[in-house]
Amino acid sequence: MEGRAIVDTGFLVALLNRTDDYHTWASGLVPALRGPWLTAEACISEATFLLEEAGRPAVERLFQWMEKELLLSRHFLPDEVEPVRTEMFRYRSRWVNMADACLVVMSDKHPRLPVATVDAKDFAVYFRGRSTRQLLAPKKLNRE
Repeated sequence: MEGRAIVDTGFLVALLNRTDDYHTWASGLVPALRGPWLTAEACISEATFLLEEAGRPAVERLFQWMEKELLLSRHFLPDEVEPVRTEMFRYRSRWVNMADACLVVMSDKHPRLPVATVDAKDFAVYFRGRSTRQLLAPKKLNRE
């Protein structure tokens, strides 16, 4: 089964945590993002950490989505270590975390898939010079 959108940690957390600032945005995007969704294993790790405040049911739902193949998690190491490392260290003045680097590599493999993110400012930089990428983000661009 192939994904129909790429989703980042922030989107997953916002969708699963009703108190997240971007919950309404993420929930409203779901009907347009017919699944399954693709993400990176690094995003799952980040999301489980960030969902601690939302509690165990939120993390359980995340894992249920994977079990039902509504969310397809891909791992990148060791097979994709070079492209991930390249993305992480591409910029002198900008830190690219591993999860974001994995999603950029994923988007390079699936450039037609939209990317749902709360970090549009960062992803707009990462996607410069690449073929057109569709970023789906809330009007308020970055968590502050």
